Amino acid sequence: CMVLGDDAKPGTPDFDVFLKEVRKEITVKAGQKCTAVRRIFVPENYIEDFVGGIKKMLSQTTIGNPQVEGVKMGSLAGKVQREEVLEKLRILQADSEILYGDQDTLTVVGADKDKGAFISPFLLFNNKPFDTKSVHEVEAFGPIATVMPYKTIQEAVALSQLGKGSLCSSIITSDVNLAREYTLEAAPYHGRILV
Repeated sequence: CMVLGDDAKPGTPDFDVFLKEVRKEITVKAGQKCTAVRRIFVPENYIEDFVGGIKKMLSQTTIGNPQVEGVKMGSLAGKVQREEVLEKLRILQADSEILYGDQDTLTVVGADKDKGAFISPFLLFNNKPFDTKSVHEVEAFGPIATVMPYKTIQEAVALSQLGKGSLCSSIITSDVNLAREYTLEAAPYHGRILV
């Protein structure tokens, strides 16, 4: 999971770094890495700005043959993997809304989308993260992440813990006290925390 600190307001360098890192985490290796972001925690009053910014960035992601200049995201490992990822997406959709991503209108550059295992990056939104299990427990091993609001850093910590452990977490903040509190409280549930 990734956490945007409440000091990292829209328009600040930290907010911009958060957007860039979220995009990278969703699209690098088409989301097929053990440390890719699955859950994104954003202060509730920054959700609209975050969603607008990340949707714009994802829309600029060219999908296709990585040997073609300008392509930023390739295919999944294979068609079986794509079907597994899309099945996990269907499970997540039961509790979350798709904000970005459409497999039906996916276009690829320098490749045949029907022959390759290409998939759109997907951004989902869940407004009730404490009332939903699937968003914390279902891992689609592909370019799918869910954004969720939080009110306090204690809520962000509690949400991070609902994942029942992960390899890593990140918090983007310039507030040393906020970073310390998150790190100390979330550490037992994550292999490493990047500040």
